[in-house]
Amino acid sequence: MGIHQDDVIYFLLTDRFHRSGNSASMVGVDRSKPKHYHGGNLNGIIQKIPYLKNLGITAIWITPVYLQIPWEVEATSNTDWNSGYGYHGYWTLDFNQMDPHLIPKNKKHPIGSKLYLKDFVDTLHANGLKLILDIVVNHTGYFHPGFTGQGDNPTPIQKTWFNQENATDEIEGKLAKLPDFDLDFPDVADYHIQSIISWIAETGIDGIRMDTAKHVEKVFWQYYKTQILGMFPNATLIGEVMVNSIEELAKFQQYWAFDSLFDFPLTNAMENAFCRNGSMTEFVTPWNQGGGIFEKDTHYTNQNRLVTLLDNHDLKQRFMTLALQSTGGDREAACKIVKLALTFQFTVRGIPQIYYGTEIGMEGNADPDNRQDFDWSIIGADQFVKTDSSLPLTDEARTRLQQARDIQIHVRNLIHIRKQNQAFTAGMFECLYVNQDLIVFLRYVHASTAIVIINKGPKITEQAINIRDNSRIPTRIKQAFANRTMKCQISGTEVQVNDGLFSILDLESKSAMILI
Repeated sequence: MGIHQDDVIYFLLTDRFHRSGNSASMVGVDRSKPKHYHGGNLNGIIQKIPYLKNLGITAIWITPVYLQIPWEVEATSNTDWNSGYGYHGYWTLDFNQMDPHLIPKNKKHPIGSKLYLKDFVDTLHANGLKLILDIVVNHTGYFHPGFTGQGDNPTPIQKTWFNQENATDEIEGKLAKLPDFDLDFPDVADYHIQSIISWIAETGIDGIRMDTAKHVEKVFWQYYKTQILGMFPNATLIGEVMVNSIEELAKFQQYWAFDSLFDFPLTNAMENAFCRNGSMTEFVTPWNQGGGIFEKDTHYTNQNRLVTLLDNHDLKQRFMTLALQSTGGDREAACKIVKLALTFQFTVRGIPQIYYGTEIGMEGNADPDNRQDFDWSIIGADQFVKTDSSLPLTDEARTRLQQARDIQIHVRNLIHIRKQNQAFTAGMFECLYVNQDLIVFLRYVHASTAIVIINKGPKITEQAINIRDNSRIPTRIKQAFANRTMKCQISGTEVQVNDGLFSILDLESKSAMILI
């Protein structure tokens, strides 16, 4: 089916999301230790499908499912850079087997079989959900037997498949000291291409999230776009290219046929604007001088297919933690910031991605703190955070639960608004007004129009907005705004537009309006 502009992606670490029964392997499971396995599995995700559907999610991205380097091998290392285990899926032993920590104990299929993932995908599809599978081609796990020449090697991987030990550049050097594949070598590239073909053909996944794409030899993308995209044109390729340069990021669409990319430049700009008192002009400059994030969208082959995000497992902090720091620990103010940033994310161009727990205000600093277990004890039977006054809680705890519920309901409402208004999934973007603290923009496509107002600064008593005289807006759209009443989808407030002019009145600090 592929991933489309009307999708909403939910990213979760399988091991940390939810556990349902014992997995085929429970070796190394210890929830008291942040870098051990915690027991989350595919069955756990299936059990929480009602939660995801209630939120409005349409696609799930899960961490890699590969067989990981045995935890006993990891435990023999006393080095500072390897103080944990491959619970996250990025320290691969065999790229063609599933890790038994993720699959059921029922032995329905042979241990390691991809059929377990096929069963999982089939269940998601039956529930109207898509799956994005995390794929790694840049490196193996630490102490891979093909690299060290020691221990049992269930793969054809061998020492000659790796870049030189002393390589230091971004592509051929080791990332976090992990053995780095030489993908200029045809046998290595072909091994990974055949592996990816197998995962797609045998399981029916809808998309691929390509890990550490900027560290991969560029010739590999020629193999990929010729063979994988040739055979599976509907399997969406999303690249993790962790750079803040739009020009560098865009090359992966321009030259190497990536369908989508994670929009880290926008993530950084959202952090600056909402959590560091940066300016809204980082998104669009006054009078369109060309320096804003959205003004540089012409660099991309298709900016509307970029994946937007506030946080993920590789960023230094969860967004809620950044917001708390920016408010000096004022949780109520931090929650307003999170909701405001989410409103912005869901109404600008791109495909929104939510990191598990962001919708309930989960906190976390750098790895492993930003990879904590999802706290299902606070979720009620109605799939919302519990706030029952009969619960034996302190006033502070009850307030925190209410704040988590407020964010969760806000996310659900944003997803609903997005689904009901095509202007947000396929619409043009036109800035109507911007300054340090305020941005007002128009989204439009066909008969669907919307105006979004984001105020991160002090209360606005009155601000005039002019649609009529904006030369970049088509006459058809201006005529639609000649005289009409628009209703805010958040507060219910009505705004009257007269002859293409309207005023923002009494808009509170750190608040937004979505006018439909």
